[in-house]
Amino acid sequence: MKTIKQSRQPISIKLILAFTVVCMSSLALADKQEVDKTIDASPSGNVEIEHIAGKAQIIGWDKDQVSVKGELGERTEKFIFERRGNTVLIVVDVKKNGKWNGWNNWGDEANDNLMIYVPFKSRLEYTTTNSDVELENIHGGVSAEVVNGDMRAEDISGRVRLESVNGDINARDVKGELTIETVNGDIKANHLKASELSLGTVNGDIKVNSDSPEVIAETVNGDIELELQKIDELELQTVNGSIEAKLSLNDNADVRASSVGGLIELSFKGPVSARFDVEAHAGGSIKNKITDQKMSRAKYGPRRWLEFETADASSKVEVSTVHGKVRLETH
Repeated sequence: MKTIKQSRQPISIKLILAFTVVCMSSLALADKQEVDKTIDASPSGNVEIEHIAGKAQIIGWDKDQVSVKGELGERTEKFIFERRGNTVLIVVDVKKNGKWNGWNNWGDEANDNLMIYVPFKSRLEYTTTNSDVELENIHGGVSAEVVNGDMRAEDISGRVRLESVNGDINARDVKGELTIETVNGDIKANHLKASELSLGTVNGDIKVNSDSPEVIAETVNGDIELELQKIDELELQTVNGSIEAKLSLNDNADVRASSVGGLIELSFKGPVSARFDVEAHAGGSIKNKITDQKMSRAKYGPRRWLEFETADASSKVEVSTVHGKVRLETH
C-alpha cells in the first residue's frame, strides 16, 4: 500500500505540538504504545485491517463506529486509522530490520494486542502474518487471511472466506457461503443456513457439521469427518487419510468420494434411492450394508468393484479408491 512521504523540510516546534494535539491518524511510534481511538463509519460499509504480528479480537457491535483499543508493538513505525468513503482502514506498519521478511524473528517486541469493534453489518477484510485472530458477530461477510496463527470465528454471516497457512481454524455458527482453507492446520466448523460449503487442507483434519446441500471437502494428509443433512452435490477427496460422512440425499443428488488409501465410510440417513458405483483399483475392500449385493473381484489382477441400485433410484453415488477400504451403510 502506498503511503505519502512526509516532507524533509524543517518543522517548527509549534507545528509539531499542533500536529500532536490534533491526533492525526498516521502516527510515528518508537515503543509499545496504548491506542484508544474511534471513528464514525458506515453501518454496512467495509473495514480493512492489516497488521504483522500479535493478537486481534474483532467484534461487531450496534454502533456506527469503528473503535480500536489495545497496544501496538515496539516495532510499529506507523499506525493508520482513517475513513475513506465507505471504508475504514486500519494498518499497522512495522520497521524492517534490514532483512527481507525480517519481522519473523522479532518476537514479542513486534506484537500488537488489539481489540477492534466494527458495525455488525460491516464487510470485514483482515490480513496478518503472525497473529492469532478472533472474529465475532460480523454479518456483512468476512475475508480473513493468516500466514502463521490460529483463527476462531463465531456468529458470522454473509460470504465468508477463512484462510491460514500454518494454523487451525475453528468456526462456529457461520451462516452463508463458507470457504475454509489451511495448509498445515485443522478445520472445525458448525455451518448453518444451507449455503455452499468448501473445505480444504493439506496437512490437517476436517471436522464439520453443516446443513449445506452443496459441499466440497479435500485433504492430502488428514481425515475428513462430516455431519451433513440433505445433499444435492457432495465431493470428497483425500490422499492419505480417511473420510467419514453422514448424510441424506435429495432427489437427483450427485455424490463423489475418492482416496488413495484409508477408509471411505458413507452413512446414509433413512431410506436411500440411488445408484452406486464403487471401485477399488489396486486392492482394498468394499463392504455394502445397504443391500445384499456383494463386491466383485477381477479374475486377474487386484481390481474390485461394487455396482447396485436401490428402489426408485434417482441419485448417483460414485466412490473410487486405489487400495483403501470403502464402507456403505444406513442409520
